[in-house]
Amino acid sequence: MSVNRALQEIEAIENLIGPYEFYSYDAKRILVSLRDLKDALKSMDKERIRQKINEMSNIEAVAAPYRGYGFVEEALEHGRRLSEELKKIVGE
Repeated sequence: MSVNRALQEIEAIENLIGPYEFYSYDAKRILVSLRDLKDALKSMDKERIRQKINEMSNIEAVAAPYRGYGFVEEALEHGRRLSEELKKIVGE
């Protein structure tokens, strides 16, 4: 199911960038957004999920200064898969 896959992708991203939450404002901001997304998925609030899809569309720009680090590239790949799953959930 798409919700379970989305939650798996969120967990993967959290595991990759979680250790940097207190060192990088950008990492903290993304992690807070992912926590909010998890809440939206649990309640199936499609409007909030759509908002998070829009927020995630600029994640590449946020990650630009950190490109080249393996864990960032991996997190971006999980982010792409997460975006695909979210679009399935909201029917886009």
